[in-house]
Amino acid sequence: MAAHEPDIRANDARLTPEQKQERVYEVFQEISGNYDRMNYVISAGRHGAWKRALIKRVALACPRNVLDVASGTGDIALQLARALPETRIVASDFSENMLAVAERRIEAAGITTIEISCQNAMQMSFPDMSFDAVTISFGLRNMPDYRRVVEQCVRVLRPGGLFACLDASYPTNALVKPFFRLYFAHIMPLIGRVFAKAPAEYQWLADSTEAFLAKPELAQLMQDCGQGAVTWRSFMLGGAALHTGIKGVPAAVPIMAAPQRMSVVPVAVPSASAGANAGARAALSAPSENPA
Repeated sequence: MAAHEPDIRANDARLTPEQKQERVYEVFQEISGNYDRMNYVISAGRHGAWKRALIKRVALACPRNVLDVASGTGDIALQLARALPETRIVASDFSENMLAVAERRIEAAGITTIEISCQNAMQMSFPDMSFDAVTISFGLRNMPDYRRVVEQCVRVLRPGGLFACLDASYPTNALVKPFFRLYFAHIMPLIGRVFAKAPAEYQWLADSTEAFLAKPELAQLMQDCGQGAVTWRSFMLGGAALHTGIKGVPAAVPIMAAPQRMSVVPVAVPSASAGANAGARAALSAPSENPA
């Protein structure tokens, strides 16, 4: 499957999981050199504020070990390392080209607390219950099997550990949604053509947003995979969202006052521990800055 084939689309129901995984690999191998600059352009510079919201949520839990899945060029891993200088960070991705960019950035920053690991997110080799927090930023929607990835993230989390997923999303407002569809269907591939000479790759990324789970569907998936206190927070009229959940939180744990623009999904997870209770309270009491 050649990386330049324009007829391979992320929202094509005929794609097998193997074909989708191969195509995703090709896309990120191809765009690694321009990835960070393109993120800025495509999000109109707003992705930085969304990522800072994720970092602050993770930092509030004071984790000792954090896994950043689909770490790509290491942007989240680097921000985590700066916010949590005593914490071990593992940056994991299956694209060697993206990780090569990450390694250069980490070396240039002089940071020694980040480890690089080339891993397939659907079958990670990390031991069970080995991380206090797991993050994934703008990566889940490109996975062939969302459930397998979330299950793997929960597997490697310790009880009471925080899962945080930041990703693109579609707004539900009927007046706003057509404009987002126009942007993703036509403008984003054009931007990819002009700035990165990769229209097919950015068409894929645009299509993957349209094919991705709605915010309540992702929250439900997180519940089904063993997370409690599941919340989400929308940015830019619903064009992106930060979902968080705590592994093994029972229904008895009180949901603390959620920040503005955050929706709370009731959950009943049959597990109880003081660590899980503390993790839930820490994750849900973060102050809101409402980045747009």
